[in-house]
This record gives sequence, structure tokens and C-alpha cells, in this order.
Amino acid sequence: MAVYIAGTGVHHPEERITNADLEKILDTNDAWIQSHTGIQERTKAPEGMFASDLGALAVVDALREANWQAKDLDLIVCATSTPDTLVPPTACHIGKKLGISPPSFDVDAACAGFLFGLSTAVPMVESGRFKRVALVATEHYTRFANYEDRATCIFWGDAGACVLLQPEKPKSGFEIVDFDIQSMTEGTDYVKVPVRGYVEQDGPMVKKYAEKGFVQSATTILERNGLTPNDVDAFVGHQANYRLLEIVIEKLGIPAEKHWHTVRLYGNRGAAGAPATLIGRSRESKLPNGSLLLMTVFGAGFCMASALFRSIADE
Repeated sequence: MAVYIAGTGVHHPEERITNADLEKILDTNDAWIQSHTGIQERTKAPEGMFASDLGALAVVDALREANWQAKDLDLIVCATSTPDTLVPPTACHIGKKLGISPPSFDVDAACAGFLFGLSTAVPMVESGRFKRVALVATEHYTRFANYEDRATCIFWGDAGACVLLQPEKPKSGFEIVDFDIQSMTEGTDYVKVPVRGYVEQDGPMVKKYAEKGFVQSATTILERNGLTPNDVDAFVGHQANYRLLEIVIEKLGIPAEKHWHTVRLYGNRGAAGAPATLIGRSRESKLPNGSLLLMTVFGAGFCMASALFRSIADE
């Protein structure tokens, strides 16, 4: 059974943290931050807003696009590594804010969470048991950022993103062609958030593993589908670091004009970054029917994943 994306939604809070803002509290400057990360600004959720709020607003946006009602949803899967609470799941908080009570649970694969969530939700739709599914990726990383640590706090932003899954082919949206998930568990100590703690990471080691993981994951799914990078119409990577993405697309052989990115103006939004970029750029680009998109993400664990999407558009 094929599974399709019938609607997409995204929410970015209006507040921004600029490099100039960070210069006021850290021993750093705009030139250094941009040379090392390419990031200029980051989104920041206001006081009192949580990951579930960002996610719920993204779901509302997706429901509007698909012309669904919240009551149509029979499952909510939430990918987050910055949950509102350890218990209950953030997905349950989202359902409550939407005024509905379908089965709801979380998936945590750090910044790779959206595609690990997709790999969980798609078989549930294929089973025939669930026909209207919200897959939400939502992160409130500024809540866990240590603004005394210039090596880590310069990255983080907040956002929510949602895709609505169904077994019927929609008039517009995406077909999920294939997905692949992998892990390199020897890297568990290089990025972590201790309970009641802040984000900690070994930047050089993360970069080393990320370069390897991106290429390994993307190559796996392309080769399995008999494709090369030249067959891809757009590439969306995990929005962690623009300088890292420049290295990745060069190693994969993806032309710059096919590289969709938003990290420079929104920061690293964890699991929400890649789907938010896919949603925003696809709305701007109005892709022709049949366009092929490759998404590859990488997160702590280390977890990496890739997916192929084919656009569906009225012609």
C-alpha cells in the first residue's frame, strides 16, 4: 500500500536571537559564528510556550491545507527530543490542545526524529488500521541551551512541523517512495542532554560522524532505488550547520541550486528543521508533478535516516 502526505504545516515563533544578541552575552562575534556555522539568526519560542504548543500550531496549519478537521485524526506521532514533560508524551499534550483524544505517542531519535517517526507511522497506515495520521516534529531547543557555552548555544532555534499521512493519493502533496533508518551507537557520548541539564556536545567528533553518516544514509537509499544524486530534484538535509551542509552536498555531488536550506535564518531546530525546510521551500517552489526529493537527517545517538518523496501536483 502506498502512503501519501496530504497536508503540511509549520510554525516558527516570531522572536529571534541574532548573532548581535549573542555578542552581548558571549565572547564571540558575528564573523566567527558565520564562518563556523553559517547561522545568522535563530527562532525562539516565547516564555510559557512549549514544544507541544509549537507542534499543535503546525498541526492546525496542516489541517487547514488538507481541509481536514482535528477530529478526523486517528493517530498522532510526535518526534521530539525536547518534550514538555518526561511523562506524559508530548503527543498527548498536542492532542489535548487540539481538543481530541486519538492514540498518541512520542518518538525520540534526536535531530533524526522526523524520519524515524515516518518509519514508525507509515507501516501503521499501511496496516489499514489508521487512515488519518498526524506526524509532528517539534522542538524547543532554546529551553535546553546553555547561554554561557558559546560552543553550543549559537546553534539552537525552535519550531514545529507536521505532515498528514493517508493511504489515498491526494490531488497535491507527496508520495512517500522509500525511507531508511540507521544508527552508529558508538557515538552515544558525543551529544547529550542530561536529565535537568543543558545540551552538551563534542563539536569535532560530531562533525566527523555527521559527514560519514549523511553520505552513508543518502547513498544507501539512492542505490537501493537505482538512483544517483543527478536524479534528485531537491535535497533537504538536517538543518544543523550550513557549513556542514556545504561539505555534505559536495561529497554527494548535489548542485547548490538543488540544495534546500533554511538554517542560516532559523538555526538548528532539531527534528523539526528538515520537515520545516521541506514544507517552506516546496510551498515557494511549486514543484512540478513527479519531482523527486531526498531528505537526509542526522542526530545524536548517532541516528541517521533518509527518505525519498515524489511530488504530486495538479497539472
